[in-house]
Amino acid sequence: MVPQPISRRQFFSGSRAAVHVRVCPPGTSIEKLIEACSGCGLCEERCPTGIIRLTDGLPFVDFTLGECTFCDECRQACPEPVFSSAHLEQFPHVAVIGAECLAKRNIACQSCGEACPLQAIRFRPRIGGPFVPELDFDVCSGCGGCIGICPVGAIAIEPRSMEETDA
Repeated sequence: MVPQPISRRQFFSGSRAAVHVRVCPPGTSIEKLIEACSGCGLCEERCPTGIIRLTDGLPFVDFTLGECTFCDECRQACPEPVFSSAHLEQFPHVAVIGAECLAKRNIACQSCGEACPLQAIRFRPRIGGPFVPELDFDVCSGCGGCIGICPVGAIAIEPRSMEETDA
């Protein structure tokens, strides 16, 4: 994958959280997309939250635009055998809160917790500073609701197998 450029906000804040994992729409994989996706864009058109974008002719989820509601519209719109037949309510990814987080830098912020539809982000009290976010990996669906709302871009998405690397 080509290194992603950082945004103006990330440049001025000193944040390097611009490293984004390409996330496939729920119910598909990069292998299935490469093998069967025609790049027609119907999944992008039907996505009610507008988070599916075609990149290099394949659909990927851009969580900076919003969250996935697992509505299944992308799967229903697809004429190719790209998606699994089962309805999914979770990505094989989870959110990860990085060191750039304002609360971790002693600045009060709870935007991510307020945006999380499953309340997977809770805030632990800390002596002498603002509450610190903690993500419950078992509850997180990987919907991305917390990503676009973060004022410093401190939240990224990573495969579930890497979830232990940050808490």
